Amino acid sequence: MALKIGIFGAGHGGVTAAADLTKRGHTVTLYQSPDSKSDLSKLRESNEIILNGDPVKIHSFTRDVTEAVGGQDVLMLAIPAPAVEKVAENIAQYIEDGQHIYINSASAMCSIRFRNVMEKLGIDKDIRVGESMSLTYASRYDAAANEAKLIGFNEHNLFAAYPAKDTDEMLEVLSEMYDFVKAETIIEVTLNNGNPESHPGPSILNAGRIDYAGDSFYLYKEGITEHTVNVVHKIDEERQAICRKLGYEAVDKSARSVRSGYFEEGKPLLKQFNESPVLREILGPTHLENRYITEDVESGLVLWASIGDAVGVDTPVMDSVITLTGVLLERDYFEIGLTLDKLGIDIKDAEELNKIMIG
Repeated sequence: MALKIGIFGAGHGGVTAAADLTKRGHTVTLYQSPDSKSDLSKLRESNEIILNGDPVKIHSFTRDVTEAVGGQDVLMLAIPAPAVEKVAENIAQYIEDGQHIYINSASAMCSIRFRNVMEKLGIDKDIRVGESMSLTYASRYDAAANEAKLIGFNEHNLFAAYPAKDTDEMLEVLSEMYDFVKAETIIEVTLNNGNPESHPGPSILNAGRIDYAGDSFYLYKEGITEHTVNVVHKIDEERQAICRKLGYEAVDKSARSVRSGYFEEGKPLLKQFNESPVLREILGPTHLENRYITEDVESGLVLWASIGDAVGVDTPVMDSVITLTGVLLERDYFEIGLTLDKLGIDIKDAEELNKIMIG
């Protein structure tokens, strides 16, 4: 079934998705915020994107939010997790009954955050909202050349709706776009976002290297070493302990990344990072004010640690990385970061948390 899809976010993922989903037979409108500083004039003039060498003409490129929202079956937000509230505020008043809101991002309980904005604005629509554990693509987009490079797909991408009772209905529609693996709740989806365990620890331990010559720094093949990988292992152990406490599948970083298609099987984690055919040639972070550090601490590790606190799991290594990142960047991430309390969730135990997510 062909869908009408409005994509919000014209970065690497959003532009790649616009071209890929068009090739799959869907009618795609790509929206760029008027606040965006990216020069997408070549795309705007032609409605065409070069995807892996082939020109793809999408239905529409627009900076008019009403055009991007109106009449769509699916509104897909291909945006950084910290931008969820801003985008929700921008589009909420135009959303129509029956639409499916899919947040295609690094999962950080984005679905409940989107619904919280709708409630705050007093907008009551019959919609479904859900999220996947990560962006569906590993990709890069060169705006100057108007060329998108689709490097690979996430081959085991967990998905859940909020509330979880809507998951099956959403999957029936979204399966026309992507292959997902059903998760129990968005908590499980969030705890399987691979970025918070992979990015902040090794990045801040390479802070001097990034400050000195970040424009030639490659985290996956250079910054994750025989020593810094130990931080990844420890954070992953804490994350798995939270999963087990909540009754979710607890699979280690290596196995999760193998089944997602990012790592090769049969190697130790260090070599899997260094030799990943998908990740090793990705440049950066080139500076410390990068989403690998700021977003993955603020919306990642702080949230995981908050969930750990709520269900009685200690997270000393997560806490250490959060603290050290705050010292380096001179801000208090425990204060500014995303927590269950900020989401309006006050629970006594793991069972109560799961009940709230199911709805």
